Amino acid sequence: KRILIPRAKEAREILPESLRDMGAHVDVAPVYQTKKAGKTKTAALKKEISEGRVDVITFTSSSTVRNFLETVGEVPITDGKPVFACIGPVTAKTLTDLGYMAVVVPAEYTAGGLAEAVADYFKDLK
Repeated sequence: KRILIPRAKEAREILPESLRDMGAHVDVAPVYQTKKAGKTKTAALKKEISEGRVDVITFTSSSTVRNFLETVGEVPITDGKPVFACIGPVTAKTLTDLGYMAVVVPAEYTAGGLAEAVADYFKDLK
């Protein structure tokens, strides 16, 4: 079978490699590339975080983790805020490797699963 995978330029190779290992002919088509925010947005974001106005930061990919921390720099944790939530264990490991801990990781590695896990986390704090 021939399979086309449209995806981000920075994506992991696990899917195409796994499909190739099963005998498929795989074409990978990078259709977009992530771009970092400008300095004005970054400064506003840093201020929000440092003033404790962000309760949770979510990450849906390892590249999001890397780009966020490269852009924002060190994230101060004050009174347990912000909490980091990752879509799955691969993203959580990237966060850990960069010095932070994912407090929320859903059992179902989807955007919906992440949203539910974040809601449950804050519900349990009440």
